[in-house]
Amino acid sequence: MNPERREIILKEIDYWRTNRLLPEHYCDFLENLYHEEEIQASKRTFSIGAIQQGSLRTWLLGFGIISVIFFIGFYFSLFPWPLQMAIALLVTSVCYTYAAVIRPDRKVRALLLASIGSIVLLGLGGWILWLQDWLTAGAVAGLIGICGLIWWLAGYFLHLGILNYCGFVCFLLLYGVMLERIHPEASWLMMQLYWLPLSVVMVWLCWLSHHRVKRIAPVFFAVGITVWFMPEADMLLMSEHIPSGMALLCLLKIAAAFVILYFLRKKWMVWVSK
Repeated sequence: MNPERREIILKEIDYWRTNRLLPEHYCDFLENLYHEEEIQASKRTFSIGAIQQGSLRTWLLGFGIISVIFFIGFYFSLFPWPLQMAIALLVTSVCYTYAAVIRPDRKVRALLLASIGSIVLLGLGGWILWLQDWLTAGAVAGLIGICGLIWWLAGYFLHLGILNYCGFVCFLLLYGVMLERIHPEASWLMMQLYWLPLSVVMVWLCWLSHHRVKRIAPVFFAVGITVWFMPEADMLLMSEHIPSGMALLCLLKIAAAFVILYFLRKKWMVWVSK
């Protein structure tokens, strides 16, 4: 449909709504119908029209960007390590910056771009460690810590909870490795004492952020639930001394979580709702 005609129809629908010439739900239906048609038209315009009508400068810019990506990919291992690190940080910064620009209108695309930047940071960081023969426990832990901090900050400032959560997961991994190094022979009961207080702290932070920074409350709650099951995950992944009946213990932890969540549902559902 012609854009001018669509605009006239939308104004007419708004006039019907204002003067109550049609019921509200009819106006909503018609308005959504024409907006959906506009979205589909814009998608077709981007996929076909933009390519057909693109100027020479646009084509050259696209060719240049693709060529730079392939050049960096082929010769990345030959660059000195400061340049490798600069490239990793530059690509990540570009993805995060563009995600911040488009996030108010296109949250899904912003999340996709931020995810690409996060994967690039972790992937190129691991590649740099391998190329420079720095694959030690301390270097890997440092990479995880840096990624966790950057993901946490990016998730906070971009208002992307899943990225914020991934940053917390990196910190949990470092905490689990530290426990395994300090107390490799820790029993199941000791592991509960190491992890469960942290779960309580996360849930308390969920309640606190509900009153201060509401959008972070669901992240803290998800982290608290994750930490609840971390003792068993820690022992299964890192410990060589797995107690007998671990499946039964995991089942009891799941049942306990369901019982607690059920009886406290009127409280925590208010905390995590936006």
